[in-house]
Amino acid sequence: MNPFLFASASVAALLSAGAPAPLNDPPSVEHQPVECALVARPMELCATVLDDGDIAKVRLYFRKPGEKEYFVTEMAFEGAQFCATLPAVKAGKLKSLEYYIQAIDTEYESKRTSTYQVPLQTEDECGFPAVQKDAKKAANIKVQATMPKQGTKLPDFLDPAGVTFTPAPGAKK
Repeated sequence: MNPFLFASASVAALLSAGAPAPLNDPPSVEHQPVECALVARPMELCATVLDDGDIAKVRLYFRKPGEKEYFVTEMAFEGAQFCATLPAVKAGKLKSLEYYIQAIDTEYESKRTSTYQVPLQTEDECGFPAVQKDAKKAANIKVQATMPKQGTKLPDFLDPAGVTFTPAPGAKK
């Protein structure tokens, strides 16, 4: 007997018998919002992402409060969590930064967190800041624009030190 035909017949028999198709749930994204971040210091944000299959991408979207468009950075798997480093916010430019985290699995199911605001404070004000302590990561930050109207340069409120900026397709100089 041809094993391929047997396997195909078995699958066909299961499907015709009303066996449920395998489920594909979206990823779960668990993130504890950060208490605060330090002005003029790159920040690290992490999340635990689980899925019933494989994770394709985890991204952190951030923006100046009140802006319509987000900037994005990829989060990297670091043992038990996915983490990303955001550029430092220049002193005097913002009081907070808005962000959310989105995970996408290999079946294109996606899940995102709520939108959070992280207050930007001084070391005296912020007890447990979300600071990137790894100098190599702070010197290798990648930020992408999500819309052409965001332009071809990193926004003025962000410190360009260690940042590579990628404009959205169609952005004009």
